[in-house]
Parts: sequence; C-alpha cells; structure tokens
Amino acid sequence: MIVIHIFDKAWKSFAILLVLMVLLTLIPLGCANPKKVSTGDKLDIVATIFPPFDFARELGGEHVDVTMLLPPGVESHSYEPTPKEVVRIATCDLFIYNGGVSDSWVERLIQAAEIDPDKAVRMMDFVALVEESEDGVLEHDHDDHAHEIPHLHEFDEHIWTSPMNALLIAEGIYQKLIEIDPAHAKDYEENFTHYRTELRAIDEAFRDVIREGKRKEIIVADRFPLIYFTSEYELDYLAAFPGCAAETDPKPRTVSAIIEKVREEQIPYIFHIEFSNEKLADLIAEETGAQKLLFHTAHNVSKTELADGISYLSIMRNNVESLKRGLDG
Repeated sequence: MIVIHIFDKAWKSFAILLVLMVLLTLIPLGCANPKKVSTGDKLDIVATIFPPFDFARELGGEHVDVTMLLPPGVESHSYEPTPKEVVRIATCDLFIYNGGVSDSWVERLIQAAEIDPDKAVRMMDFVALVEESEDGVLEHDHDDHAHEIPHLHEFDEHIWTSPMNALLIAEGIYQKLIEIDPAHAKDYEENFTHYRTELRAIDEAFRDVIREGKRKEIIVADRFPLIYFTSEYELDYLAAFPGCAAETDPKPRTVSAIIEKVREEQIPYIFHIEFSNEKLADLIAEETGAQKLLFHTAHNVSKTELADGISYLSIMRNNVESLKRGLDG
C-alpha cells in the first residue's frame, strides 16, 4: 500500500508538470522582455498576497490591472499554485512576491526557468530582515514545526506590518514600474509621492500613540506576526503563539500565564489578529474581564473587505485607533 501511495503521488506530480509544459508551449511568453512593449495597454501585474496587491494598485493607478493569487480569507503559509496559476505568472508583465519559506515555490520556479527573474519583485529584498524570536512568545512546539514550515530561526516574513517597511517596499515596486513602463513614469512618481506621504503620516500617528500611551506593552492572545511592528516602535509584547503557528489550541500553562499577567497588571485590553478563531482571547476575556481588540496584520482580507475597498492604509489607520485604545486603558 505504501508503494502504491508513493507511485500515485509521483504520477500526480508528473501529470501536473506535463500539463504545465503543454500550456506553456501553447501560450506565447510575451513577458520574457521586462520592458513593456505596448504603452497603450495596462500593465498586467500578479501579486501573491494582499500587501503587494494593494501596493501595486495604489502605485500603478489607472495604468495597471492587479491580480491577487491568494484567495480572500485563505491561509498563505501552505499555499501552492496550480499549473494554471503558474502559467498566469509566467505571462504577466510583473510578478510581486514576498519571499521566505512560504514562497519557496517561487524560488523553485525561478530556478527551473518557469518564471523570468527580471520581471519578478521580491519584497524581502527591500527591508532589513529580522529573525523570528522566542522572546515574549509563550508557546513553541519545535517538533511540530520541524515537519511543517521551518520558520523558527528563519527570517520572519511579515515585513509589511511596519509602515516604514511598507514604504521601502512601495519604493521598490515604484522603481520597477518605471523600469518596465517608462512612458508613465510621471504618473507613477506622483502616485508614489502621495503614498509616501500617507505612510509617513501613519508612522507618525503610531509614534504619537505609543509616546503618549499609559502602557508600553501589548498582550496578544493569538499568533504573533508583529515582530517588525513592535521592533520599529520599541513596543514590548507578550504573545501566545509564534506568527507561523499552524495550531492555536493553547496549553494550560499559556492560558494561566496570560491570565496571571492581565490580572496582576489590571490590563483592560488584549489583542487578537484577523481570521483568528479567538478561542484564547475569548477565554482570557471571560476570566479577567479584559476586552478584545483587533490588530489587523493585513496578511489577507475577507471577500467582504475586498469588495468594500479595504486597503493597507485603511487597515493601518484602524490599527492606530485600536492601539491607542489598548495603550490608554
């Protein structure tokens, strides 16, 4: 039975590769040249997750059509593209991805010459990377993660949670837009200048909130993909799980530690992140009387949020208000 299973798995992989090769031969690879040939058409941009999707549409404006590969509301750490999506990437004008362990499939496709590196933008190339740390995080199940995604002691991938990192990434995307579509360079420059002003305003708002807040620490009864944010603003934290955690059923010691912390310091607010089951946050709130606040990491958004026009800027503005409430309580 084991032999049959291995054979079936190998045959499935071969079949997918064969379909991909056939599709690639049928579709003209008009994106092999990073320069945009026709200045009358919109740039076709593909982004893996919400942050680059939103950065690209803000910076490109009317000159771009942007597609997000990750479906709204879906977890990105285990995402793998279909053969059709690989073809979609291969035939676009610009492909933007984050980098890191979760995007290892991108690196494999680049090495296999399925994706042209000259038209690919890796966001992690634009920022100073930070290794994931166990400091301030209560649960680390090394054995489980060793067989899933080896994030611990790798660079944390949630680089965009710092607005200043978002600015560096936006600048990198802006420069690439000018490179492949110089005919609209002035428009891209105007869009970037406006976006830079908005990001700097949000950065200053966060700094004001933290400087004036009664507290200098947040309690995150959830996963913690916020190391770039807390590092940027020198904010202390206590969190339940690392940002890459697949399972978030807390151990009794984790529950006890957070409850004790909240009770002893009379902390009125605890945080959770988007798409959380909120089990731990609900339990802490019930036991201590603390209220829950959302800190949206912008990793992904729901279908409703996307339809309503949510953006990285609007998410961060809401986070400013949540943090103000949490630190002033």
